[in-house]
Amino acid sequence: MRAVTTQTIRLVSGLVLFAFAATHFLNHGVGLFSLEAMDEVQEWRLAVTRSWPGMIVLVAALLAHAALAFTTTIQRGTWRLPAWEATQIVTGFAIPLLLLPHVIETHVAHALFGVQDSYLYALALMWPGAAWMQTALLLLVWSHGCLGLHHWLKFRSWYRLAQPLLVVLAVAVPMAALMGFVVSGRAVAALMTDPGMAERMRQVTHWPGELDLKWLGLFRTSAQIAVAALLVAGATIIVFRHIAMLAAPKVAIAFTGGATVQAAIGPTLLEISRTNGLAHPSECGGRARCGLCRVRVEDGAETLPPPGAEERAVLAGLAAPGNVRLACQIRPAAPLTVTRLLGSDQGERVTVVADAQAERRTVCLVHIRVCAVAVIARDRLASDLGFMMNEIFGAIGGAVEAHAGRIDRFLGDGVLAVFGEQQGPEQGCRNALQAISAMDVAMDRVNERIAAEIGRPVELAIGASVGEVVVGGLGLGRTTQLAVLAGATELPARMAELASTRGWQLVMSVGVATAAGLDAPDGMARETLAGAEQGRDLDVIGVQRARAISLEAGAGPVAPA
Repeated sequence: MRAVTTQTIRLVSGLVLFAFAATHFLNHGVGLFSLEAMDEVQEWRLAVTRSWPGMIVLVAALLAHAALAFTTTIQRGTWRLPAWEATQIVTGFAIPLLLLPHVIETHVAHALFGVQDSYLYALALMWPGAAWMQTALLLLVWSHGCLGLHHWLKFRSWYRLAQPLLVVLAVAVPMAALMGFVVSGRAVAALMTDPGMAERMRQVTHWPGELDLKWLGLFRTSAQIAVAALLVAGATIIVFRHIAMLAAPKVAIAFTGGATVQAAIGPTLLEISRTNGLAHPSECGGRARCGLCRVRVEDGAETLPPPGAEERAVLAGLAAPGNVRLACQIRPAAPLTVTRLLGSDQGERVTVVADAQAERRTVCLVHIRVCAVAVIARDRLASDLGFMMNEIFGAIGGAVEAHAGRIDRFLGDGVLAVFGEQQGPEQGCRNALQAISAMDVAMDRVNERIAAEIGRPVELAIGASVGEVVVGGLGLGRTTQLAVLAGATELPARMAELASTRGWQLVMSVGVATAAGLDAPDGMARETLAGAEQGRDLDVIGVQRARAISLEAGAGPVAPA
């Protein structure tokens, strides 16, 4: 947490509530085994949540999260929202209407009338009449929490690696909870068909009497009316606030190379863009996390208050100059001229890749160069040349994709491939060497088809290095793609050139061999690439044929050329 702000309070309170919901739902899942197991787990859970510290933390988190969500919603300057933001708002305000009856029938009944609100009591009360309401409540709570978690964590570099496991958990937990609820609910319903057992159950749980049930019903109705009245009051405030903004004085906001709009004082610059239908990228919902909405203030910067703690942290992480601000955090009160640094207004389409926030990653870069392209293209019909090049690059691309790599770009007579974006540099280097070995073998089959026509076999010169690069979405007009935006992409190209000069098939850095867990034996050619790495010499290893590299069972010596 960068600072104690309303954003961090809302986040921490949401995490507390999500942890409570997750443990509660896992407790439901124990119902797949037995009612006794459900109650035993519940005792451990209630020892925390119904202790004084636990209750204070839980109630404080609930009140803080609800209050901040309510105030943030009524203060919105526009209702042109992405689908995920609208979904989170709708689910967030639907939860209290369904949650309050459950809280009153269990926690309030326990506190006021001494009811033992165990699973036996709760299931007898809910199954089957209120089963649909509890199912809807569970799905709403879980969906709301998972949406919030995803749009918080997706800006963390480790999240891409953990996402498959988290998706499995996000599906498994509610499924287990619902199945446990159904199985245990049917078991309790079967017990309740026996009058003697039903009477015994009422005695054990101190089932509320007729007068107690009337009081609980009154509390439930009153709570629902209060929540509904609060929602109506919020909606009324929103309507009158927007009417007031329409009548309020306006300031001119000029977007460089785009429109000039008149905006009321109060909304953020991001909300002003959305209100006027202008494309302005943002992936965090205006929470000062992604930095995609940043703008350069060309004129009027002195009229803006200084950045807050969270905005300062994001801008510092981006190494942004002093005249760059986040559109989601500034509220223009005087005329401004700004330049949007990401995205464009072409057809109101944002030219960034969704969920492709630029970030630094350590990857293995491989430059594959097709030698003697001029000889292949000499005096060829266009159709023949197209066939040959498709055969060659098809073999290269197939090997890259089969070993978890990605073709980043075409470079005239070759391609740049990236390995290890998701798996990390060690596995990326292993995948890269396996792909290069597979290319060598695949080129045998290609040469069987085209070598006779060319008059010589097609050869590859390959360079492989490992290092840190910046990977992110690259906007090209109306098309976008994931690409290496910065890094030592010229280093593998120099290695490929060295391989071509020496008559080798592969030149790799010692770092690639080390990351892959290989030991380069004396039989392999060793050389120094002058001034390759920030002006320093770099030790490299030359391989005559890439198929000689063996990566069986993890680490092992490279077979000598």
